[in-house]
Amino acid sequence: MRTSRKLRAEAASHEVSPGQYSVLAAVAVEPHTVGQLAAKEQIQAPSMTRIINALAAAQLVDRTENPLDKRQILVSITAAGADALARARNKRTAWLAQRVQALTAEQRATLHQAALILQEMSA
Repeated sequence: MRTSRKLRAEAASHEVSPGQYSVLAAVAVEPHTVGQLAAKEQIQAPSMTRIINALAAAQLVDRTENPLDKRQILVSITAAGADALARARNKRTAWLAQRVQALTAEQRATLHQAALILQEMSA
């Protein structure tokens, strides 16, 4: 969890906060409702609405009516949002690559084995 939080923090920038990064990553896959995003992030809907409002003001997400339920709003990523997400991911990847490069070959092999085990556990 600590590594995950550190990676989220490293992906953050003046452009997007860690919470905004998570929302952009989620809606990059598919549009979500505010409720779905709030549940995913384990926060209250009003807090998620504030995050989405900030992203919409920066033109990183769009809000549209849900065609299946007109009472709901779907949040989707914009081209600018996809670009911001890519920049944040590149920053995170560079940070992680730098840390991994500093490891010994034996440590990298151990890390690789651990990653494979974690992948199997979550399959």
